[in-house]
Formats: sequence, structure tokens, C-alpha cells
Amino acid sequence: MNNSLLGFKEYEKAGVIYVMERAAEYGFDYKNRTWLNLGQGAAEVGHIKGAIDRVTQIDVDGNQHGYAPVSGLKELRENVATIYNDLFRKDKHSRYSYENVNIAGGGRMVISRIIASMGKINIGYFVPDYASYEGILSSFNNVKPMPIFLDSDSLFKYDHEKLKKEIKQKKLKALILSNPSNPTGNVILGDDLKKLISLARREKIYLIVDEFYFNFIYEEKFKLVSATEFVEDTENDFVIVISGLSKAWRYSGWRVCWAVGPKKIMDLVANVGSFLDGGANNPLQKVAIKLVTTKNILKESHSIQKHFKAKRDYMLSRLEAMGFVSNSEPGGAFYLWMNIKNLPEGINEGTKLFEELLKEKVIIVPGKFFDLNPHKRRKKSNFRHHVRFSYGPKMEVLEKGLDRVEKVVKKFKKAEV
Repeated sequence: MNNSLLGFKEYEKAGVIYVMERAAEYGFDYKNRTWLNLGQGAAEVGHIKGAIDRVTQIDVDGNQHGYAPVSGLKELRENVATIYNDLFRKDKHSRYSYENVNIAGGGRMVISRIIASMGKINIGYFVPDYASYEGILSSFNNVKPMPIFLDSDSLFKYDHEKLKKEIKQKKLKALILSNPSNPTGNVILGDDLKKLISLARREKIYLIVDEFYFNFIYEEKFKLVSATEFVEDTENDFVIVISGLSKAWRYSGWRVCWAVGPKKIMDLVANVGSFLDGGANNPLQKVAIKLVTTKNILKESHSIQKHFKAKRDYMLSRLEAMGFVSNSEPGGAFYLWMNIKNLPEGINEGTKLFEELLKEKVIIVPGKFFDLNPHKRRKKSNFRHHVRFSYGPKMEVLEKGLDRVEKVVKKFKKAEV
């Protein structure tokens, strides 16, 4: 026994952490341009046509060397509230103020603050969904994670009638989900989203909606999605939405994110933040104030939707031509959830394909990491024949990466003959 770890709880590495560490064993380095990362969930951070200007320099004055308020800078919180009011609540009598907003250092930290502030309750989560939920839900003993399995025959789409039954059978008091979904790209929109909010209101459950990709939507017409559109009363509907600069503004390294919800919940979340993390980066919050405006997010979103839709269509068509099968309706985010069961023996399981592509300096994520299993109650993964591709990187990276994927597939097909 390693006595230095005596008394510490051991966690399995999160999916992307494992993937990137395994790639490093093959020689991966972020500065090495010969590697093509089609796995990690990050949007390209450079300028894209029609988008807002990128920040290239940050000036810090003396007042910003100290701590920021744990809830975040008031002006930034006001701007966040204004965006939701402008985009989703123009005709609503109930609107958000800065007191409905909590700023934190990254999406995982926002979610951790929320989960840690809850009582002893059963919390539901969809399978598959964002891999980091597993570690977070395993870390806090006040909540009991309860899986809700999405049906592959229905392309892993949200099922309203099934959810109603699950809430009653599992006595759920909270539900967490990503919308648009990571890894499937499925989106809950319009009446379906309205019904979800109404169900949460009727059943009196906390609804935590991870909306980091709320502006990565690929409808025929320009569209943004948020559960805040269907909140009747900002103080009495227990709906909490999460977003931030990481994806919507394409500043993943800044770690400036937020939660929006009832003031009484945001107060609890801030109290937790005071001892859990102490607050987000002060200088970057100050810079973010100018970025986080309704005008900017609309301009950025129009550009994102044109740019990323083209990349989605390109990647999907190439993968399908190789024999990959799309197992979702990727109407949002920047991921493709692909079934590889029909690929040749030797690369028709996620971990096997992952390892073969590492030899070609290409990174993807095996599907098993999205089979959320807090506390490891289940022994086998349902998604060993799935992988997640990201079309977040630049088009030239996608082109070169898919050339290498095709090379591996052809190699194994040839071996089968």
C-alpha cells in the first residue's frame, strides 16, 4: 500500500484527461503541429469571418491585482443578465438582474458550486452526456446520482414521457443535462424545451441546464437556445442555466463562466464558492465586461453558425463515406457521435480505434467516457462501439486529420480481404 495516499479517495481519470495523457505517451505536445486533435472539446480560438475582433492584449491596473467578489464583478453580472433578458425574455414580466448571476472560474467549477450547495437529494442525469459530470457527481456525498438512459434507436434524443416516469420512480429532486448535448449534438428546442421546463415546475425539481453551446445551433434560420426563454418566474422557477466565454465566445482558456438562476439559489452558490474556490480571475472578468454584450454575442453567433455548420457537414460526409454511422441528430455544439460497429475488426471498438489513430498522431475520444457511471456501479460500458469527433478545430486540421483516419480504415479493410 502507498501510505502517502492513505485516506484519500481514488478517482478514475476524466475522459479527456486520460485521452490527452495517453496521447502524450505517444509524443503529443500542444506545440507540435504534426498532431491533429479531433477529440478535445475546444472551438478554434482565432478570428473567423464576420466574428467580433479577438482580444490580443490585456492591460491590468493596480485595482485588479486583488480578489474579485466571489459572485463576480457586478458590471459583468449585469451584462450577463441583460443578454438573457434581451435575447430570451423581451416580452416577460419577470426579468433577471445581476443578483441572478454567479461568475466562476470555468464550467466545472460553476457546476461544482451548484451541486455542493444542494441538500441530500436524488439527482438525475442522462446517459450519454458530458463526461465531467461523472467526476463531479461522484465527489459530493450530498447528492445521489441516478442515470436516465437515452435510447440509441431514437438517436439518443430526449424522451419527455420517459423522463416523467423516471422522475417519479427515482424520486428525483434535480436533473442536470447539456443542451445542445455533448457528445451527441442533439438539441432540445421550442415546444420540447418548454415542456421540459413545465415538467420541472410541476414536479418541483431543480433543473440545471448546461448551455455552453447555446449559440452553436444549425437550423435553417438563425437560432439561439436557452431554457430561460420558458421560465415564467425568475425567482420561483428553479431553473439554473450555465454558460460562459469558453465556448460561446471561443475563449476556453480564460475560465470565465456563469450560472443564472433564482437569487436565493445564487446566494447559496456564492456562499459555497467562498470556501470552495474563492472566486474567478479578476483581470479577465474586467476585460470580459466589454465582450459580454448582446450586440457582440449576436455578431459572434451569426459567424459561428455559418462557419461551424460548414465544418460539421464536411466532417460528417467524410466519416459516413468511410463507414462511420451517425448515431444522433447533430443540430448543435461541435461534436459528432459516431457508431463504428460496422468498421473492420480491430478498429470497431472505441478504445481500439483511438489507439490506432494515436499511431497516426490523431486524437479522438472513445465513447465509453460518455457512459456516465458515478461511483462505478455498472461494470461494462454501453458505448464501446462509439467515438466522439470534434469539429472545433480549424478546417485544415479536420482535412488532414480525416485523411489519416481514412488511411487507418483502408488499412484495416485491406487486411480483412
